[in-house]
Amino acid sequence: MATIELQELTRRFGDVVALDSLELEVASGEFVSLLGPSGCGKTTALRIVAGFEWPDSGRVLVAGRDVLDLPANRRNMGMVFQAYSLFPNMTAQQNVEFGLRVRRRPKHDRSKRAAELLDLVGLAAQKDRYPRQLSGGQQQRVALARCLAIEPSVLLLDEPLSALDAKVRVQLREEVRRIQLELGITTLYVTHDQEEALSVSDRVAVMSSGRIEQIGSPAEIYGHPRTPFVASFVGTMNHLEATVVSSAAGKVRCGPAVLDVGLSAASHSDGDVVTMYVRPEHVHVVALAPGQDMPPELFEGKVTSLTFLGPVTRVGIASALGGLLADVSSSMALSLAIDSTVGVSIEAGSLRSLALT
Repeated sequence: MATIELQELTRRFGDVVALDSLELEVASGEFVSLLGPSGCGKTTALRIVAGFEWPDSGRVLVAGRDVLDLPANRRNMGMVFQAYSLFPNMTAQQNVEFGLRVRRRPKHDRSKRAAELLDLVGLAAQKDRYPRQLSGGQQQRVALARCLAIEPSVLLLDEPLSALDAKVRVQLREEVRRIQLELGITTLYVTHDQEEALSVSDRVAVMSSGRIEQIGSPAEIYGHPRTPFVASFVGTMNHLEATVVSSAAGKVRCGPAVLDVGLSAASHSDGDVVTMYVRPEHVHVVALAPGQDMPPELFEGKVTSLTFLGPVTRVGIASALGGLLADVSSSMALSLAIDSTVGVSIEAGSLRSLALT
């Protein structure tokens, strides 16, 4: 297995800066996802690592060696694309054997290796089927097995699941992670799907405008975003405008409420207007009985929408703090109705200030 280092990678397409001095390190055996919206540069970075494109400046080190002077077929990397790109006139077994045949491996070795990998991806029984006889998920498994057959030191995956339906995507991403852990192969994975990146990665690098905004474990990226972009792009986030009333005490005024948010006195001054961020799961909703007084620890809200999401229901709330989204259990949501008045509170310590407005 090998490490990957991207050092000061810059790539321009005319006036468009696809990569802006991109820096990234991937440890041996690590699974790192590049996550971001379309046009952020993630696929360009992956193609440069693979050898399908070249940067205007910068270096790509694999196991400490700069590989930019090597063609793609000499970098010992395997790449899986969004399109399956299987040979339609070859069986699953023959597709997996192809790279080994090009490398002039003996027929017995080719057959044995292909059989092992088809078993690894759960397709041993389909080895004699042609691509047209396989489902989309099965074809992508064959593409993954073909990629792994050459025993690459680095595995590169470019939106490999985006053409599949939702249920198959979930199943196959779990298979990709299982196989990666079993083989211990260094993996760089490109996706725009937040759930996909958070569920399979050791670390996630969130990209915007050719740069990495934040890199960290899935829990860090979701629970402790460092920039407004990361906070808004990864998951759903409420944005509330507030005014710092006491930077020393970490208190802000949001509408009529004074909230304790643990602001750093060094980064904010009294009177600063800040944007506060809070996840819907940290906004708590209490249904009120007709005529019930509002408890003093809650502030008033009115239900504006109810969106069923399975185990949870997302509740839209109009309040003096502004518009809020709250996630509540779907069983609790049965007691709510559009235009009903509810009590609302925000979980202590969950509000975050990331930027001055």
